[in-house]
Amino acid sequence: MTPPEPRAAQRSRTEMTEIVLPQHANALGTVFGGQVMAWIDICGAVVAHRHCGRVAVTAAVDGIVFLAPIHVGDIVCLSGRLNAAFNTSLEVEVVVDVEDPATGLRRRCLEALLTFVAVDDQGRPCRVPALLLEGPEDERRSKAAQARRAARIAERA
Repeated sequence: MTPPEPRAAQRSRTEMTEIVLPQHANALGTVFGGQVMAWIDICGAVVAHRHCGRVAVTAAVDGIVFLAPIHVGDIVCLSGRLNAAFNTSLEVEVVVDVEDPATGLRRRCLEALLTFVAVDDQGRPCRVPALLLEGPEDERRSKAAQARRAARIAERA
């Protein structure tokens, strides 16, 4: 089968906005970590689906680093981008900010790295389009993702 044409990271960039409601929060009025992880997974999946042009499933979450709390009433902005495309998998980065509606200023609350695997109609892994690197930032992100992937593979061996 012919590999799909390479695609730029810009093609799959995704932004989502959520508002933290009481049902999203714990007794302290801060959002449940699991709720934020669900939003991250959705944002990352949209990035992966856009790049692949098909369904991609979550294979791994490398890390989620909570940097600041998110409170009831906060406007949460999630931004997802593709860091690297491998054979059947992709690394997606999602950052989570809280936006002040009065000023538009954003405060970083969370960063996450996820691996998705593209699947065919039978649920088997399939080839993903290569990532078209359009500049030094894309190259830096891709090299860092390749190093993380190599470390994950070595850890499993």
